[in-house]
Amino acid sequence: MAKLLAILRKDLRLELRSGLSTIALVSLSLLILIVLVFALPASATGVEPAAGALWVAMIFSGMLGATRALSAERENGCIRALLLSPVDPATIYAAKLAAAFIFMAVAEVAAILMMVLFFNLEFGARIIRLLPVILLGALGFAALATLLAAISGRTRAGDLLLPMLAVPMFVPALIAGVKASAAALAGEPIAAMGAWLKILLAFDVLFVASGYLLFEFVAGED
Repeated sequence: MAKLLAILRKDLRLELRSGLSTIALVSLSLLILIVLVFALPASATGVEPAAGALWVAMIFSGMLGATRALSAERENGCIRALLLSPVDPATIYAAKLAAAFIFMAVAEVAAILMMVLFFNLEFGARIIRLLPVILLGALGFAALATLLAAISGRTRAGDLLLPMLAVPMFVPALIAGVKASAAALAGEPIAAMGAWLKILLAFDVLFVASGYLLFEFVAGED
């Protein structure tokens, strides 16, 4: 745990100094929401379009966040030093996952505020009910994207490979997240969200466990 926190503190300290990842994620989320608001018809201001727009923003900003969490390590060769250090590769993955999740969570809070304004929703208990759904989705996507970013970062076309791999694999969780978010925004009972939340939780366990077990095999330097 001490090694994990040391790596995480380093990533967060660098982010606090520069703010590049957070600013980029929030800006990208804002841009995607603005584009979707203008692309959708004027009557599309209900909970379902809002939920869909929010999750589209989360996916694309999440890919950027996961890439940033590992790209800085590869640019200066720090990833090799980390892999040669007495730190377990699974611990490195957990630290990078935590950093990507924190970046995504900050961006998603800003995206939720913008979604409420753009889609004429109301601040209240429904937005609070939306937070667990978003956090589950952010955790699962951060776990998947962090693992795939470690793979794509070793290829020449990594920036193109990451969305081609991440988005199709996350589609079932994406559908569950959109349905659960729409139910939360519509004020439906928890029972209506139960099945979708179970799917999100299952994908979280799958992606986190896969990354934890496979990271050492995909992050090694040639």
